[in-house]
Amino acid sequence: MNSQSVATPSIDSFKRGMVLVIIVLALLSTIAGWIAMGARGMMTPALGRVQMITTLLLLALLITAWWKLLPQRAIELGCLLVAFVVCAVCMALAMYSPRYGAGLHLQPLYLWIPVIYVFAFTLTDHKTGLILSLAMLLLFFGISLPYLMRGRAATYGNLTLQLHFVSAVLIAALYFFSSYQHRLGQAQRTLEQLAYLSNTDALTGLSNRRHMAAIIAGELARCGDGRGGFAIMLFDIDHFKAINDQLGHGGGDKVLAALAARAGKLFRDGDSLGRWGGDEFVAIARGLDAAAAERMAETLREGIATEPLFGRCRATISCGVTLARAGDSLDGLLQRVDVALYAAKRAGRDRVEGIILKAS
Repeated sequence: MNSQSVATPSIDSFKRGMVLVIIVLALLSTIAGWIAMGARGMMTPALGRVQMITTLLLLALLITAWWKLLPQRAIELGCLLVAFVVCAVCMALAMYSPRYGAGLHLQPLYLWIPVIYVFAFTLTDHKTGLILSLAMLLLFFGISLPYLMRGRAATYGNLTLQLHFVSAVLIAALYFFSSYQHRLGQAQRTLEQLAYLSNTDALTGLSNRRHMAAIIAGELARCGDGRGGFAIMLFDIDHFKAINDQLGHGGGDKVLAALAARAGKLFRDGDSLGRWGGDEFVAIARGLDAAAAERMAETLREGIATEPLFGRCRATISCGVTLARAGDSLDGLLQRVDVALYAAKRAGRDRVEGIILKAS
């Protein structure tokens, strides 16, 4: 049975896939660089240890992400932490430790640092991305500050200053675009929620009268084009006023909600069910002939009457059913099924009455 729902697409699987791709690419580039530098005789013991530790950390992250050993958020933050720590350690070694930093060059390192800020905004929300990026920027600046204070003795002083300036501009741009995307997503979700609320009955969660009328009108247009007919059923609870008097309006509302839930299970996936108003419900069942439509309506009637709807409260329904014909108007079709419903009421209730007209 068709029902209304708010579209709440999750991006968790997409983000997990993206994290896996990032880790695999980082692992492959680390191994490729390790092999290439070793082949050229550029690998120093310190650089070899850095490459080995980086490879092991990336492998651990890959296994953790693949087998979902930690929550997605922890894995994302772990990726950022590994990238930051590796870059920070390499920067400190290259700037302050000629012995252990031999073979570590700042130019290629500075190409990777801005990528970390991009990952920070990609893997987190815009506020968290801003906080993490600013924290990393301050830490990188703090690491390089003694180096910059050397003046001309700092070989890459100008390049380091440019790195921090470009990083600040990049973080501002990333925050702008990330917050814009966040607002756009909020607006989209708000529109979807408004569309859902405008088409949904708050009590039962079914389509409301407005939406059901639109569905019926659309099916009539299809029927007029020769693309198939449908049956329409209108039913309500017998002696609902007595139920309200007995249980109170709160209890009556629970009976209506229970009836909607049970009726929804009795229709097929391709059918549509909605609350027409008060204790009246309307359903359309596609692709049925007259006999099948009346059998389905009878199944519905029996399914409601079989067991109590709410607590010990039992209820029965009266149901009118008719088939849509080419040339039917919305008002004409609804009037015909309404006549069938009141015929069931006059005949004693707890029954189905059909008005099946032959095509002219």
